[in-house]
Amino acid sequence: MSTFASSRSFLRHVDLSTLDLFILTCQSGSIARAAAQGQLVASAVSKRIAELESLAQTPLLQRHARGVRPTAAGELLLRHAHAILQEVEDLRADLSEYARGVRGVVRLSANASAVEQFLPEDIAAFMKEHPDIRIDLRQATSRRVAQAVRDGEADLGICSPSDEAGGLESLSYRRERMVLVMPRSHPLAEHQQLAYEQALDHAQIGLRDSSIIQETLSRAAQSGRRMLRQRIEVDSLSAMCRMIECDLGVGVMPEGAYQSVGRPRQLHAVPLTDTWAERTLNLYAVSFAEVSVAARRFVASISQ
Repeated sequence: MSTFASSRSFLRHVDLSTLDLFILTCQSGSIARAAAQGQLVASAVSKRIAELESLAQTPLLQRHARGVRPTAAGELLLRHAHAILQEVEDLRADLSEYARGVRGVVRLSANASAVEQFLPEDIAAFMKEHPDIRIDLRQATSRRVAQAVRDGEADLGICSPSDEAGGLESLSYRRERMVLVMPRSHPLAEHQQLAYEQALDHAQIGLRDSSIIQETLSRAAQSGRRMLRQRIEVDSLSAMCRMIECDLGVGVMPEGAYQSVGRPRQLHAVPLTDTWAERTLNLYAVSFAEVSVAARRFVASISQ
């Protein structure tokens, strides 16, 4: 029984172009068609795959009358080959950024509250000082933000505290205050401030998915043994304001977001007096000491 190649030996014998040809062969179902797409002769492709099978010490393709298809081992190799070549493409894209003068990328995930209120100004100030660093910003719910940081999909996350953020390192980013937003003609518009319970007699516009705000409102209604009359769910605070503008209900959002997307629509906001109406947005990382230099500079900039 032959001994399988060591890690270093295996690495030295795996060729990226051969993996690409293997993917083309599996996708086209034919060595001849893969050769045509790869601008090679069929015998050269066949030789490359034979060398790959020799390295794997098992057949990777099953030949049949109409062409080829991957064996079970070939399916395994195909999945890894896709992942490896995607990583190479990501490396190419990142290096091309440096070639164009960009000296770093910060992958940032943030919830709607942070994006609507604070991040535009913070990012603008940072990029003015660091024009050679690019910010890759993705908006998501607070739970998805924390999970993206945990899974390595984002270097940094900005969101409300949640169970998913447990175990991540955190820094305080901003404090925000919740307000009840409504049309200016709404019966509640005459109040200077409100307890959320007073809004439960009116139709509500909610945020879809796992919004921390949405869960807080549901708990507030349950604690008062009231029903949350949620008429419509939307994906963004801007969409919520549009629905409120059309008199379809009232909605809860951060005051800063209202100033940005609600006030221009001639809506009205009343501060909420509930204890949960004051909350903190945190900045999260798996380890702030281990993020890239670009990310550390961004953390220093927005934490000041």
